[in-house]
Amino acid sequence: MKLIEENWLDETEKKLEQKEMKRRELSDLSYELIKKCGLLVSSLHRDTDKVEIIAKEAKGLHEKLLNEVRTDPSYCLSDEEVAFSEYAEAYSLYSLLKEGSLPLADSFYNAEAFIMGLADLIGELKRATVNSVINGKRDDAMKMFGWMQELFDDLVRFEYPRSVVRGLKRKMDVDRALIEDARNVLAQSKAC
Repeated sequence: MKLIEENWLDETEKKLEQKEMKRRELSDLSYELIKKCGLLVSSLHRDTDKVEIIAKEAKGLHEKLLNEVRTDPSYCLSDEEVAFSEYAEAYSLYSLLKEGSLPLADSFYNAEAFIMGLADLIGELKRATVNSVINGKRDDAMKMFGWMQELFDDLVRFEYPRSVVRGLKRKMDVDRALIEDARNVLAQSKAC
């Protein structure tokens, strides 16, 4: 006599195989979304004519991943969390540069993904600020610098311990330095 029933072993193996297949599918989808977000950010900085197409593709991937994870939240692991925060960063940059405003927070997976994306957005705004200075667009640079400062001031409210918002404290430390760097770039450009 077997210690564990064969039927139970077979059923459990099938369930775990299905779960593994789903994990792989979501991991691949997360990776695809992360890549698309990186492409969107770089396209925005280069102001290419493909920005709208890439933004639409990223939004579609985000919605697909969002639907999958909302169906079964146990599937939202580290790959998916990273993908959601990358999307929040990229799509927020897109919205700011194209429309001058941020998208609504509830259009993202959760508050933490949005917060983490916004913390990373400060770095992209520094890059855009420097690019504007290089291109002689000081007014644009000042506007983006203002956005950096405003985001930072708003996000400071969420500097909770790692167990609450994992990784935000470190990002905020980096953002402080980015803001000071951008301030120096702007000060030097004014002196010229």
